[in-house]
Amino acid sequence: MILIYDNTFEGFLSTVFDAYTLKNEPLDIVSAACDMQMGFGDVYHHVETTVEKADRLMAGLCKLGIADTVVFAFLSYMIGRELAIYRYIALAFKVKDDLKLMHANDIVRKVKDMHSQAEHEKMRWKGYLRFSVMENDVFYAEMTPKNNVLTLIMPHFSRRFNTKPFLIHDLIYKQVGLYDTKEWFIMSSEGISLPAVHADEQSYRYLWKLFYDTTAMESRMNEKRRREVIPKRYRAQMVEL
Repeated sequence: MILIYDNTFEGFLSTVFDAYTLKNEPLDIVSAACDMQMGFGDVYHHVETTVEKADRLMAGLCKLGIADTVVFAFLSYMIGRELAIYRYIALAFKVKDDLKLMHANDIVRKVKDMHSQAEHEKMRWKGYLRFSVMENDVFYAEMTPKNNVLTLIMPHFSRRFNTKPFLIHDLIYKQVGLYDTKEWFIMSSEGISLPAVHADEQSYRYLWKLFYDTTAMESRMNEKRRREVIPKRYRAQMVEL
């Protein structure tokens, strides 16, 4: 059976719940947004996303101590992550605490790798994101992540800029994180209208780049190390570079 879900995390949890309810090992788990070609003889099940199913499964994941791993792995960019995470969850319910000792298991290693990729990129964007001042004193930043980490960095920036409204625009996953000084939420960026750049923004950028260039020590420049610390794919949004 191939399970089709709505590409949300709650939908994925509902999918895993349905797989257990139907007592049918899924052949695959795919998003309804995918351009999928139906196979002859394949059986498809369209999952209904419900808060009840998602909450019940999440409660079980929390008891097993794997909730964070599942969340981060789901937000990774790896193709086929849904089926891998489903198998990881199934294994966790089967072996329970013994899962912590199964470091060499292929399923465990694959999901842990996905978790690490998303967590590592979350930490980098927390340091590399650059905000511009827009009209009405709204802060705006763009990001181009491999992993879908916008939801992971929004809590950090909403605490750091808790008195300023801001937008973080994810150009890859086509979504924006919005903070209104009270709460944050994420929505599709389709059709979004951005405020104009503040008249003083170019001056801010010039001063920041001047500071960066002035404090640099040419004799200690190490481009190889620089590429390791700040990979080139992050630099397009970094004003000083």
